[in-house]
Amino acid sequence: MLGIGSGMAAAALANGGFPMIQTAAAQDDSGDPVIGGKLIMSLADRDVDTFDPIISTFNMSIWTSLLIYDQLVRVGPDGTSIEPGLAETWSHSDDGLTYTFSLRDTTFHDGSPVTADDVVYSLDRALTSETSTWRSLISVVDTMTAVDDKTVEIKLSDVWAPFEADLAFVAFSIFPQAALESQGDDFFQHPIGSGPFQFDTWEKETRIVLKRNETYWEEGKPYLDELEFRVLTDTNARMLQFQGGELDIVTSVPYSQLEALGANPEIVVLEEASARIDYIGMNTKRAPWDDKTLRQAINYAVDKQTIIDRVLFGNGEVATSYLPLMAGHDYDSPGYPFDLDKAKELVAQSAGKDGFKAEFIIPSGDTFSDQVGQLVAAQLAEIGGEVTLVALESGARTQKVRTDLDYDWQKGYYSTDIIDPDQLTQFAVYTDGGSKAIYTQYENPEVNEKIQAAARELDPDARQELYDQIQQMHLDDAPMIFLVYPTGGAAMSTKVKNFRILPTGNYRLWETWKEE
Repeated sequence: MLGIGSGMAAAALANGGFPMIQTAAAQDDSGDPVIGGKLIMSLADRDVDTFDPIISTFNMSIWTSLLIYDQLVRVGPDGTSIEPGLAETWSHSDDGLTYTFSLRDTTFHDGSPVTADDVVYSLDRALTSETSTWRSLISVVDTMTAVDDKTVEIKLSDVWAPFEADLAFVAFSIFPQAALESQGDDFFQHPIGSGPFQFDTWEKETRIVLKRNETYWEEGKPYLDELEFRVLTDTNARMLQFQGGELDIVTSVPYSQLEALGANPEIVVLEEASARIDYIGMNTKRAPWDDKTLRQAINYAVDKQTIIDRVLFGNGEVATSYLPLMAGHDYDSPGYPFDLDKAKELVAQSAGKDGFKAEFIIPSGDTFSDQVGQLVAAQLAEIGGEVTLVALESGARTQKVRTDLDYDWQKGYYSTDIIDPDQLTQFAVYTDGGSKAIYTQYENPEVNEKIQAAARELDPDARQELYDQIQQMHLDDAPMIFLVYPTGGAAMSTKVKNFRILPTGNYRLWETWKEE
């Protein structure tokens, strides 16, 4: 048996054999932590849609839930490694098929002890529930056994390179079995975990309040007494609250305002960014977007560098793959360079040769998406495109795009939640990954086979080669318009100490404090 941290074999299984490209930037953690106080932060995209982590694919839900629930392991403070969570230690067999997790002695927020039975129940629910969006991530789990109250054994049917990284994902959070079984769906209106903060109130579409978990297993943490997340999807309203001192941390800052904010000595602009891609998803099951040649033409016709220059004010890179700048990314991928002549040549051979019309759904109140939409519409007019922007609030947008699949195009973004490319590959590309290939309904059987092969490949070089092939084939099929990898875009008061945004998008607010 190999213990955690016992050399390269453990590291290869934990991180698929290759590191994240970027790490979390250091923040000001000088001085002694201040105990107590309240921190207020924006939820810029939307409200949390659910506190049931096996269902949600929205970042606001994922990042908030990670503060309430524990997982067996979690992403480390550098955003590139795995560290103990509820599992104080763990080991795996030489063949990588059997994992043994030793649980720490701790309790849930309701005072009940965390047991191996709770772990088995929670993971089995994520794996087998019909409502689980993420079950494919650990589909190779064969059996799970509570050996005793503090020991869990998991046997896999096949090797799975990203298994440890996958277990750090929010979908595999641990719940108190008794409470969830007795309360049913009501449990997720007042969720109970064992994480650093416990649920207090949820005023839907307005705010979420979490309180300090006084019995948290990490001694002395969290430092803050209370967190408040305000749902502020309108860019102007969000920035007014931050500039008025009502928010300690603001997210999704308009890039046009970053320079001015950085000149204020009482504000820190956060330059680090999550491993994120902004894209336009096309409904590949709806004509004429079922024509690959037209999709390629559209990609060539969109000048991504202009978006970076005019909208991001230089804070980003041209996207060349569905994978952000992270582990597994193909740095040799050419993407779709702006080439209007090539776009015109292709569109003349496509279903759009006589012109095409697209209804383009964007989030209402989001300045960035509106500016991107206006630019893209103007650029595509050059090849006969008539693009109509339709701004929808989050509920209506979710219904049309994710539930009904009744749309042409939609502006979206996603970021990785784990340190391995498997999750985003299954989420954005794999046909049976639970999100219908980021709702584009993209399907390529050969790509699907390579995705499964990559997850089972333990050799780092061979695994990278598979991900390179997946990216090349997906790029050629062009189910989305690959836009940009943005950087930065958040700011905070200088009163906030030791806050950072990890490459995985989340934040370890139990390590943050405020100086009044």
